[in-house]
Amino acid sequence: MGYEKDRARVDKVVRKSGVVVVMNKKHVKKPQDMIITMWEVYKAGYVAETTFRIDQGILKEAMQELTKKREETPPDNPFILGCGSVINPLELESAVEMGFDMIVAPANVMGGYGEGKEFVKLTRSTNIFSAPAVFTPSELQYFIERSDGLEPDAVKIFPAGSHGPDGVKALLAPYVRERHSGRIIMPTGGVNYETGPKYQQAIISNGYTPALGMSAPLKFVETEGKPGDTETIRESLRIFKEKFIPFQNK
Repeated sequence: MGYEKDRARVDKVVRKSGVVVVMNKKHVKKPQDMIITMWEVYKAGYVAETTFRIDQGILKEAMQELTKKREETPPDNPFILGCGSVINPLELESAVEMGFDMIVAPANVMGGYGEGKEFVKLTRSTNIFSAPAVFTPSELQYFIERSDGLEPDAVKIFPAGSHGPDGVKALLAPYVRERHSGRIIMPTGGVNYETGPKYQQAIISNGYTPALGMSAPLKFVETEGKPGDTETIRESLRIFKEKFIPFQNK
């Protein structure tokens, strides 16, 4: 039996990791860069998200190898393949075909207001974890206050830096309800080892579960200009782990 996608499995891994490491063109110049980076991020205990800003030819070639590596990982520590910056239905279709487990978007992938549920419907039908982004209270309400049950698996807040931790806390505050307790909120944009704990505190204080989306764990790869270099990637992840002190809810 081959690998089968499972939203619940992704949900469990995202909650346990608490950090989604976002890769972009600075970290990936060729397929092997993506393969090595995603694998090292997985081994570091985080979830890797490659973006559609990277050439789709690179993504497709890398995914052929990554999906094989995914099948070799144990059920209790699965290798999750995430992608982000998916901005339209054609990219969404391509991401599904490539075999990603998690699809993250900077806004409503489907375009028009009121059509975001179609993104959720499609990802659910293919058992893919979905995380569309919101910025305003109306957008947040659209995705989490649904009578049809088509809520996404997580809600991304982008660009989180425009809100800041206090703004994110204020955005979530009106929607503190028992039915939303533990829902995953993924702030992305302006999140790093310094601001990350503050975003975690803001989200936890409202009863939600934080999963920080950021490229900060790969910052050293950028400054060294060595995409795909195994030792540089490992050192970059080590530096981040050393500096990042997660918020502890006491």
